[in-house]
Amino acid sequence: SIHRRAASAEVQKQNGLMAQKQNAAFAAMTTNSSCTTGQDACINGSFAQCTGSTFSLTPCSSGLSCFVLPLLNSNGTSISCDTQDDAEARIQAVGVDGGIFG
Repeated sequence: SIHRRAASAEVQKQNGLMAQKQNAAFAAMTTNSSCTTGQDACINGSFAQCTGSTFSLTPCSSGLSCFVLPLLNSNGTSISCDTQDDAEARIQAVGVDGGIFG
């Protein structure tokens, strides 16, 4: 079996701070926001993908919203549909206060 080592606590914390910053930035975006093809975001709780300078939205399943979450095994973040409670818990678990948006 493959054993993945978790990233250091400092890397995980930086990922949490990055997730907060991205969630806050996405909260200000709309479907009319300019974008670059290939760019992903969360807009109005939906997963948003940019194609030809406009975002197309894919709603999350019932009870879920789109959030940026910190990665645990490497630098960076991921965009995922999740419950608000779990998203908050994941950010708090990496040592960052301030909830989803910082």
